[in-house]
Amino acid sequence: MKLVLTFLVILFSIPLITAQQNEPVAVPDAVMDRFTLLYPDARNIEWQVIKDNYKADFKNDKVTTMALIAWDGAVLKTETEIKTTALPETAIDYLVQNYPAKKIEQASIIEDKDGIITFEAVLDKVDLTFDWTGQVLATNEVVAGPRE
Repeated sequence: MKLVLTFLVILFSIPLITAQQNEPVAVPDAVMDRFTLLYPDARNIEWQVIKDNYKADFKNDKVTTMALIAWDGAVLKTETEIKTTALPETAIDYLVQNYPAKKIEQASIIEDKDGIITFEAVLDKVDLTFDWTGQVLATNEVVAGPRE
């Protein structure tokens, strides 16, 4: 009987424990105003605070999108998922030639605060960043480590 009671207590405590880890983020009015102006149709919004900036992960027209916004409402970076075929042709050629056995798992278009556009291709354990012409800017090997 004690075992059953212990099990039930643990079972019913799990939602309380996980609920404490997902506290809502208090988003300043300037950030929320800018976000709402840019993405009025955004759905499934999840906010995080990263180094005094506000990161929103959301769906916009069924497309996975991320926006990083400063406390004053200035947009620092956006990242929008795209079809892999929307990468610059030179980038696709580079990936086929240098990673023939790897499939492109995800592609994104990124715009920074200065309006500079880059593209990201995610392959198994490799992230590559390209400029708008398809030239490689960075290659990052992803090493699986312990989860936080």
